[in-house]
Amino acid sequence: MSEDRPDTMPDTPAETEPDRGTDRARPSRNQLYKTLWRWHFYAGLLVTPLLVLLAVTGGIYLFKPAYENWIYKDLRTVRAAQSAKPVPLAAQVDAVREAKPEATVQSVKPPSDRAHSTMVTLAADGGGPWAPTVSVYVNPYDGKVLGSVDNARTFMQKVRDLHGNLLSGAIGDRLVELAASWAAILTFTGLYLWWRARARRGRTGRRGLRRWHATVGAAVSVFLLLLIATGLPWTGLWGQQLQKAITATKQGAPSAEDYKVSSKIPASTADRLTSNPDTSVPWAAEKVQVPTSQAGGEHEGHTGDMGGQGGSGAAPGSLSVEQAVAVAHHERVPGTFTVTLPQGPQGVYTISGKSEADPAKQRTLFLDQYSGKVLASYGWPQYGMLSKLVEEGIALHQGERFGLPNLLVALGTCLAVIGMAVSGVVMWWHRRPTGKVLGAPRRAQDVRVTRGVALIMLVLGVAMPLAGISMLVVLTLDWLVIRRIAPLRRFFG
Repeated sequence: MSEDRPDTMPDTPAETEPDRGTDRARPSRNQLYKTLWRWHFYAGLLVTPLLVLLAVTGGIYLFKPAYENWIYKDLRTVRAAQSAKPVPLAAQVDAVREAKPEATVQSVKPPSDRAHSTMVTLAADGGGPWAPTVSVYVNPYDGKVLGSVDNARTFMQKVRDLHGNLLSGAIGDRLVELAASWAAILTFTGLYLWWRARARRGRTGRRGLRRWHATVGAAVSVFLLLLIATGLPWTGLWGQQLQKAITATKQGAPSAEDYKVSSKIPASTADRLTSNPDTSVPWAAEKVQVPTSQAGGEHEGHTGDMGGQGGSGAAPGSLSVEQAVAVAHHERVPGTFTVTLPQGPQGVYTISGKSEADPAKQRTLFLDQYSGKVLASYGWPQYGMLSKLVEEGIALHQGERFGLPNLLVALGTCLAVIGMAVSGVVMWWHRRPTGKVLGAPRRAQDVRVTRGVALIMLVLGVAMPLAGISMLVVLTLDWLVIRRIAPLRRFFG
């Protein structure tokens, strides 16, 4: 929402704003305008390319469910006679093991109705968050494998990786977080610029483009800030700090200690619970401490079906998948759910019911793999207020909380961001003074205003650490280098 004014803009407030009497009485107000315009200009210069990329990929990813249901329709849907009965889930898992003997079965997602197939997820080597799992689809009525999808190679996974980390791991994640943080600053400063210049007229040419840019920016600012706020929990630094704050204040899901279970499964196994977006547990439960099954002699006589064993060696005598699913139904886990199989003799069955459209329907169970005892059970009533806000935000961010209206608002915001980025570049190009490469707004001369804005930026920098660090870097370079070298000083204004 940058304000398009010529670099030769007069310093007198009367010539820059329509409310001339007020500005003559308060010249510092015009200086504040200049200072925030300068910050807005450089914020846009810093993050516009990344914001366009995030808007494009985010807009595409909104259609992930519809797109994948369409493109994988032959794998995800089945036709069966009304009288047909499904084969045991254990037999379906065995069919996948026969087709992929070298892989470890991670989880099973029973079909939501008679028209859908069973999805069996194979764990990736090494596990870890967002690891490249493989989803294998099985016809539940004849137990035959329909085919598989390498989740690391799907179009939507590439879009997600671009949106989340620019295909660059931790470095890309930090850049995305930096862009999102500066986008918030861009929005706040743009709102001030729009408010100060809202009385200006002009519907064509440069003034018309400026008016469109500012008006659209103001109109979508609330939705843009909401998208930024709901996207930050997924980022590395900000998201980790939020998780720590939620854990420290006991605002997350209950821990294993809350259920008087002291032992945990290895962290690498727990990480696998969130390795595939289609089978992941809710965000609020991603860092929950997972209890263990009671392995040992007390279970040696158990006669449970061996077909439910986890692929890396659930102990003999473990429950079958059907028995675990029966417990889930008995405990009234809502909607469709995923059953993560136990990995090793101390592993547990993890049953995760997750609904993006209604976070209140989330439920997670941990079952002893031998006795079927519920070691831990938690859902929406057990989440703290912060966790509930995050879960609601995730559903909004993905355009699913309120159905089609939510999707259209999110998509419209993404399109508005692209439009404002393009119009901002066009406005800058047309207002560049002849002979100057950058044409940045001039530096304000009122030291009091500069310090006041710096204090505001400091507050925003504390709230968004990566933006704060980048501010310090920019201000240090400005003070030590740019102001002391004449060509640089002229270039940056």
